[in-house]
Amino acid sequence: MYRPSGIIASLVTHFTPAGAVDRGGIVKTVDFLARRGIHGVCIGGGTGEALSLTDEEHAAAVEAAAEGAAGRCGVVAGALYLDPARIAAAGRAAARAGADAVMIIAPYFVRPSADDIYEHVARLTDLVELPLILFNSPSRTGLDMDTRLLVRIATQLSKVVGVKEASGNLAKFARVVRESPSDFRMLQGLDDLVLPALALGGAGALITLGAVIPGTFVRLFEAVTKNDLAAARALQLAALPVIDAVYETPNPSGTKRLLDLLGRPGGPVRPPLRTMRPGQDEHLTRLLPIIEQLEPEAMHGRVAGPRR
Repeated sequence: MYRPSGIIASLVTHFTPAGAVDRGGIVKTVDFLARRGIHGVCIGGGTGEALSLTDEEHAAAVEAAAEGAAGRCGVVAGALYLDPARIAAAGRAAARAGADAVMIIAPYFVRPSADDIYEHVARLTDLVELPLILFNSPSRTGLDMDTRLLVRIATQLSKVVGVKEASGNLAKFARVVRESPSDFRMLQGLDDLVLPALALGGAGALITLGAVIPGTFVRLFEAVTKNDLAAARALQLAALPVIDAVYETPNPSGTKRLLDLLGRPGGPVRPPLRTMRPGQDEHLTRLLPIIEQLEPEAMHGRVAGPRR
């Protein structure tokens, strides 16, 4: 069974100027990331404008991600819906496309109890063929799954192989690591907390900046595995200006514009978000010399060579 680990890049969904899913852009992006040594990609996640996609577009995007990966990195398909039937359909499409896992989120808007969430996830373990990764994102759902609930899921629902924890609560992160089965994977969901999460026993991170400066975070992960804390700390600190600037605007508007500036596939966003235009991106253009020094291969899609 797939067990997520390492740096998993949360992908934007590329659209053409006419607004269609840019399948070729997704293939090109994932190929680039795989050549940079990324451990996995997530398509249709929190960065992927998932709720703006039709079921057919979602399936096409997952197929493109799997094609770009070509077995070199894991592929996680987001299914961030409320309706179990729609999640199940997305899971079937993801399995056909060759994805490794499906990411789900706690039901939003309806204000469920802990028991409601547990039963929802348990239901999905029966409906979805692939392993599940649970996304805890209080900023998106309006609720924060606590330690007791996450450990209950980790302990009792073996098909849930990990959690993307994006609450920012490192104390909770540590307690879930401590109290969960050894093969349950805690993934950091916030770009600026990757190092402390890894130091606490996290298995990796599922983050947006993994798709922008992938080599930086791959090197950070490798430094931690080698117990080189100084190198890991330097990389985490060096990434902070990029993180701060990208999130000045609603994600993925800033991410897509920065990718455009780097000469890589970016593209427009769909409503209700607004596509960032030239003249609105000074905070991002200031990042270009920083990225060129930090990871020159991220500029214009240049790749020095395989990192594996």
